[in-house]
Amino acid sequence: MPARKDSTTLDRLLGQMDLAFTSVTGQTISFIDKRGHWQGPLRLERFTDFCRCVMDSPEGAARCRACNHTMGLRSDGGVAVACCHMGVSVISMPVPIAEKGELYLSYGQFLTQDTQTEFYRLLEDNCAQLGLDYSRLRAAAGELRILSREELDARIQLLRFFASYLAAAESELHTRMEYARQMEKKLELERKLHSMEFKFLQSQISPHFLFNTLNLLMRTAYREDARQTAELICDLSELLRRAYRSKDSVCTLSEELLCAEKYLALQCQRMGPEFSYRISCQPGGERIMIPVLTIQPLVENAIVHGLAEEGRPLRLEIDVKLEQEQLCIAVWDNGGGIPPETMRQLEAGGGEGSGLRNVSDRLKLFFGPTARLDVTSRQGEGTSVRLLCPLGNGGGGDDV
Repeated sequence: MPARKDSTTLDRLLGQMDLAFTSVTGQTISFIDKRGHWQGPLRLERFTDFCRCVMDSPEGAARCRACNHTMGLRSDGGVAVACCHMGVSVISMPVPIAEKGELYLSYGQFLTQDTQTEFYRLLEDNCAQLGLDYSRLRAAAGELRILSREELDARIQLLRFFASYLAAAESELHTRMEYARQMEKKLELERKLHSMEFKFLQSQISPHFLFNTLNLLMRTAYREDARQTAELICDLSELLRRAYRSKDSVCTLSEELLCAEKYLALQCQRMGPEFSYRISCQPGGERIMIPVLTIQPLVENAIVHGLAEEGRPLRLEIDVKLEQEQLCIAVWDNGGGIPPETMRQLEAGGGEGSGLRNVSDRLKLFFGPTARLDVTSRQGEGTSVRLLCPLGNGGGGDDV
């Protein structure tokens, strides 16, 4: 997985930083997260004999792990020089890492001229508390470096340089990995688009042949005096012709309502007295421009979900109103309502909700980001879908 590759590359970078610092100072540096856990390689062989003696004790090792956490907190966003539980001095500073959240660069296991006296004064008591051999620790303490103020400042400056370099290098690494992920997604999307295009071409029917056939059926129905059948074929032909005109991305609201009415007329013939509908539009709204096929997907959803409750006549209503510089299109039905699982899919914009998500996205592109699509539904009572689109102010919904 990409995340594992990121982590491996970062660990390698931390290891290179440690080796570079060791070659300059002869001592190791550590990288600790906010929880006090070491990150990257931990080179215990580079630790001083004093610290290794302390960590040989279970209690001493536990105290050292606790110190790792508190050292990072003490830095408070900047450089901190503090003493561990044994009185040994440690420098810590934060390194902003995008992947890890934040790391603390830690360099320690030395004494300073200011802390040397206090260290030796408390050493025997600290050894007694942890059950450590005082003589052994006293001998190991003699090998700890004692830094002057100038030497301490020099190490702080060097650590700052390393921290800045590490943050910049990790940021570049993160950017490259993110670019690689985006390219991978792009290639995958292109593969899917090519596959969909191929499947579409395989199943495509020539529009010319289709409309000629429908025209032939309509004329035949008229000759046989089947006027209702002819009108149904005419409505179907208009619906299909509109769907094929994908280049016409916008139309007037009156055209969109006429398209919805033809679709509903077909459904009336299919379902008979079990289905009825009403369409109303406030005067002044007919010439407002909207994206093509905005209302029909809502009508189709209403019929699909409304028929879920058998034996109950389905009523569907479309109301268009102009309210306070806003176009409001409401599609209501008294059907069985949308099941909770399907409703969750609609809210997430996936599954059966992809059609509504498409309508919502196109409304935002056309009318602006404040346009929205609201769905309310109760099982056994019905569903209401409302489109709220701002008018004017460059919203794209101005009259033609």
